[in-house]
Formats: sequence, C-alpha cells, structure tokens
Amino acid sequence: MKPENWMFEHYHEFAEKIAPVLRAALAGQREIPSKKPFSEAWMGVALFYNERIVPLEEVIGTADGINHGIPNPNEVAWAFLRLRKRGWLAVQGDSYGLTSEGRRAMASVVGEGGVLRQAERLKEWVSAHQPPSE
Repeated sequence: MKPENWMFEHYHEFAEKIAPVLRAALAGQREIPSKKPFSEAWMGVALFYNERIVPLEEVIGTADGINHGIPNPNEVAWAFLRLRKRGWLAVQGDSYGLTSEGRRAMASVVGEGGVLRQAERLKEWVSAHQPPSE
C-alpha cells in the first residue's frame, strides 16, 4: 500500500529547490521581489484546497493542479509572506497550511465554482486589500 501522499512524490525535487528560499524569506533573511497578486491567490487557494497542514511538495502539487505550472521559489515565498502578514499562514516545520482565521476568511472570498474562478476572486480581493504591516 502506498503512503497517503504518494501522488506528490515527484514534486519533491521542486520542494527541495523552493524550501531554502522560503525558509530564508520567512526568517527575514532574504528579500523577495514583489510578485503579481495572482501569486498570492494561487498559493492561497492551493493551501485552501489541502484543508490541513501539508508538506511543501503537496502545496506545489496542488498549485500545479490549479494553474498547470510549478511556482518558482520567489512566487511561493512572496505569497507565503503576504499570507503570513494577513495572519492566514500556518507553519509547522516544512509543512504549511491555513490558520483557522485564514480558512474562514478565504472561504468567504472564494465562494463556489471552479478552482480558477475561485483563484480569480481571491486575486481581486487581495489586490483591493493589502495585508497589514508586520
């Protein structure tokens, strides 16, 4: 029997490249250039769909399923920094998810419909609502 996350195994190599950038950014040791609001929405919806805290490769796999592309390290780091500023990012080691507050807030924004429509709604919302300063 395969482990629960077997379908995300091939995203491990991407997670290995993204993780050091993400860790450094979250620790305040690396500046990340600004990205488009869609990056925050894309990663936010990927976290939202996982419904629990998961390893980075599962976040990346979900993001690929949403947008048919692998996010680059700066996209992930920038999005996670923004989500953290909102109080929405939960971190446990190298696993990530949404806080209870983040899940409630995101559910009220994304609504029903397909995942791309939900990501578009979240993009519009994050574009109009800057996160608070840390």
